[in-house]
Amino acid sequence: MQETQGRLRRLAAGRLVPLPGEVVAHLEDLARWGFTPRWVDLQRDLWILVFATHPDRAVALFHEQAEILSDPALRQLFLGYDYAHDLDADDPRLDDLAIRIAEANRERYGSDERPGLDADSEIPALIQGTVNASSPAWERLDSLIRAHLNA
Repeated sequence: MQETQGRLRRLAAGRLVPLPGEVVAHLEDLARWGFTPRWVDLQRDLWILVFATHPDRAVALFHEQAEILSDPALRQLFLGYDYAHDLDADDPRLDDLAIRIAEANRERYGSDERPGLDADSEIPALIQGTVNASSPAWERLDSLIRAHLNA
């Protein structure tokens, strides 16, 4: 806890490089691939938080996401998630997107939602909570995805 507080203080004071170069390059790729500035900014903020609070896991998590987004079909699902931000929470397109995301998740991981993380890891919940707070549509999409994964 004290180490994390120290890293956050150094980050706030400008004495800690917030992101490795490969993450900065990845954020530039997101913009080039058509992600909205809102999504790119959200990703930047989340990666800064993850690298500052969980440096021991951040690199592996980043590489996993970068690998996922290197697949054009999976990237399209993320783009769909990004664009769903402004939809009404009851928009039926969210149901279809949730099904496609759940299917892709099962294809990639089998029955495990996120292998490689400790079962008690707070990182996914931290990230998803931040994403959900950004949009009622994203919050509903998350609920639908979880329902499909648990079905």
